Formats: sequence, C-alpha cells, structure tokens
Amino acid sequence: MSDSLMEAAQRLGDLLTQENDALKRLDFRAAVALVPAKEAALAELAKQPRAPALQPPLVAQGRLLAGLATENQTLLERAIAVQTRVVRIVARACAPPPAATRYGGRGGGAPSHRTAALALSTRA
Repeated sequence: MSDSLMEAAQRLGDLLTQENDALKRLDFRAAVALVPAKEAALAELAKQPRAPALQPPLVAQGRLLAGLATENQTLLERAIAVQTRVVRIVARACAPPPAATRYGGRGGGAPSHRTAALALSTRA
C-alpha cells in the first residue's frame, strides 16, 4: 500500500470530519472556509496511483470516507434548506406592504377583500 495514498485519504477524512462538525453546529462560515482545503485534498487523492491490491487498512479508510461523505451530503442538504428558509424570511420582511388603493374621485375607501370573490363569482 502506498503511504501517500493512505495519507491523502486520511487528510480528506480529517477535513470531512471538520466540515461535518461545523455543519452540525450550523457554523456555515467555518464549513465554507474548509472548501479550498477539501478540494485540494480531493485533488491530491485523485492523483494518487491505485493500490495494486485492496489491503485491510485501505479498505477501512475507504469505508470511513464513504460514511463521512454520506453524512456530509445529508448535512449540506440540511444547510441548504436552512439557508433557503432564512432567505425567504428576509425576502418577506423586505417586501413592501400592500398598497391601500383608493377608488373614486374623492379618494373613497379601500376595496374590500370580497372584491376577488365577487369577481370570481361573476365569471361563473
């Protein structure tokens, strides 16, 4: 087994563990800060020569990476859902209030909420 292959796999595993911990804490800033290092570790792992035979330590490290990657995907999906909710809340808070439209030449009262229902009923 190549030591460099095992080291690259361990480095990626360590980074995934750190990112997963940050995502569990909803510390998105810390998780995002790990992205360049994670991409570099992935690139390093990808350029390693393949081991001629599957050796138990390498198989174990591969299983660990698979588990960490699955957890990472789940946590990233949760983070995206949280961020989407936050953006929607902010967008609703920033939306202008509905305009109070006045009808009539003298600025009569605002239309009632029944106008839409009345318009629907007249089409029936």
